[in-house]
Amino acid sequence: MAEAILIQPRTALTGSLVRMIPIGLLYAASSAVQHGHSIKILDCRLHPDSWPHELMALVTPLTRIVGVSVMTGVSILESLAVSRHVAQNFPWVKVVWGGPHVTFSPHGVIEDAPVDFLVRGYGAQAFCDLLEYLERGELDRLSEIPGLSWKDKAEQVHHNEVVPAFEFIDYRDIPYHLIADYTLYYHADASEIVFPMYSVMGCPYSCGFCSSPALYGEFGNRWVPYPVEQVVEHIRFVQERYGATYIYFIDDDSFVDRRHVEALIDTIAAAGIEVKLGFRGARINELLGMDDDFLTRLAAAGTRTLHIGVESGSDRILDLMGKNITVQQILEVNRTLARHPEIMALYNFIVGYPTETMEETLLTRDLILRLIEENPRCIVIPLNKPRPLPGTPLMELALQHGYLPPKSLEEWGVYDVESTDYRPPWLSPEHDRFIRMMFLCMYFIDDKIFKFSSAAGPQRTLLRMAALLYKPLAMLRFRFGFDRLLIENRLYTWFNKVLS
Repeated sequence: MAEAILIQPRTALTGSLVRMIPIGLLYAASSAVQHGHSIKILDCRLHPDSWPHELMALVTPLTRIVGVSVMTGVSILESLAVSRHVAQNFPWVKVVWGGPHVTFSPHGVIEDAPVDFLVRGYGAQAFCDLLEYLERGELDRLSEIPGLSWKDKAEQVHHNEVVPAFEFIDYRDIPYHLIADYTLYYHADASEIVFPMYSVMGCPYSCGFCSSPALYGEFGNRWVPYPVEQVVEHIRFVQERYGATYIYFIDDDSFVDRRHVEALIDTIAAAGIEVKLGFRGARINELLGMDDDFLTRLAAAGTRTLHIGVESGSDRILDLMGKNITVQQILEVNRTLARHPEIMALYNFIVGYPTETMEETLLTRDLILRLIEENPRCIVIPLNKPRPLPGTPLMELALQHGYLPPKSLEEWGVYDVESTDYRPPWLSPEHDRFIRMMFLCMYFIDDKIFKFSSAAGPQRTLLRMAALLYKPLAMLRFRFGFDRLLIENRLYTWFNKVLS
């Protein structure tokens, strides 16, 4: 049977603080493994300097594909490095890119990079079909594979239609055995063995910056929960087989129908399963309807984190984003969560939206400080800059304000908040510098370095020492807006190299 290697590229600093299992690669491999193919996984985050050597040891004459999971931003630059290495050293191996970036921005990838195929959208079955067709030499059947992009002999690029439906994978078909050591992955606490998991698929909302509405727009139902009993069986399986102590639900939004979460936590309790839980998808408007009784039940079931999209401290910008929430509602939810210290709120922000003024950015700064003051257990995730993606209202708005989409993969590669090279045209240099200061200070102003992990090791010790020394300056800068002489940029670059 054919062999394939699936690769998770390296990440920047935030990827060093939270390193999740490459669950997307496991899902992509599921059908191929079921059909008897040999699949290997290489996580470059675990081998930041030695990944070429690790890859050399994995490739054999039977290897047909090296597949790379690609996200917009720095992941593209790392994926290019992997692809060029494969093209130079293993000419018989085909390079396949999958993941969010090629799903929304496929044009120009095959033309500009050493990439042979793209798998767009959900790709477990598509990847398996491609592997089998290549093994049998059935290149005339490539047009049958949904979501596949490729070049024919005449160098003509083809983009097959994506199937407008979710791809549900039974937990018994997820090839968890492909990961050798689960202790190397972590989320909120490195002492936990964390397993990402879906309890629902999709999201019914239409936030202006989010690519999900563009993907789910043609789906018959944009939010579909897994059967609760199957989710609980999944939890018991990874707990008994792999020692999972923490389940992180990576749903776009778990709480669209609260009855789903209520049934989930009640079934976990009835099954006698003791495990910690985290939810990536939670919205302010949904949390408003949760009283103290429900949050107490949520905490009693093991819930330790809720990841919440706040985005802005300006009501006008929140309306422009399509969030359908207000700053007062954000504060109300934060005060409610403060009464339940077992649950840590993780807040997301997007700063520098098109038409956003400096005064509105200051409102976001003030909201962040107030959230920390009123709920000392909360964590503010280092902010994002708006990144217009094809098919989103944000892209249309950005184009109206002088935005020029990236023209090359290298330009897409600096399309990242962690890069100093990405500055949207509607932001003045002064406004952009202020946002950069906020980004750097947000690593330290809420003590997240200490809340996130109790793990030992020289890298973590170094980071904690830096946090203790820098926090007073970070708070001073953040509170009073001192963004001059931002030497922290150089230190950030150095930390990036050390921690990666």
